[in-house]
Amino acid sequence: MTALCLTRDRPQWLPKAIRCYQSQTYQNRELLIVASGQDVRHLVPGDDPTIRYMQLPGRPNVGAARNAGCREARGEVIAHFDDDDWSSPERLSDQVQRLREGHAVTGYRTMRFTNGTDWWQYTGGHLYALGTSLMYRRDWWMRHPFVEINVGEDNQFVGKARAQNQLVVADSGDLMIASNHSGNTSPRNIAGKSWRAIERPASAPEEWLCRA
Repeated sequence: MTALCLTRDRPQWLPKAIRCYQSQTYQNRELLIVASGQDVRHLVPGDDPTIRYMQLPGRPNVGAARNAGCREARGEVIAHFDDDDWSSPERLSDQVQRLREGHAVTGYRTMRFTNGTDWWQYTGGHLYALGTSLMYRRDWWMRHPFVEINVGEDNQFVGKARAQNQLVVADSGDLMIASNHSGNTSPRNIAGKSWRAIERPASAPEEWLCRA
């Protein structure tokens, strides 16, 4: 299984993502860091052979960067592991088990978001999956690569899986927390009907509250 971490010009986030990866209970895994812009290979621990680093030339859009990472991935299954979101130790195990039930793509339809101070709950449609939470079989990606655009490439990918009855979704519960910050590639419309303000969850990890 390959956890695919895209990062660009925000080195303050990457060490947290690496620690999230290293805490995962699912053992047969690698972390592939796909960087563009600033070279951040100095942040990658040299004593973990399961972590690889890939520096892309120029500033490719998100869809192109995801496709480059998927081509390089060694795992038969690929998980999005974005640099600015938190995954609990059980997240990868949870999603791998869901794919074993026969679908090609899975993701979470609900998720908690925070800017470090305020918290929101996002709830998508019953067959919607948030892009940051996606896990899919590599052979499915080979037949359905990401559209090479900067925003919305994940929605189109999910839409193809949904249309072919290859998508299974779940609630994230305490398995993931996503971020709201000025550097988000896709702006969050927290005034939309899918969003509601919530109190800080008791289960939120302390490290996540101390924003870089």
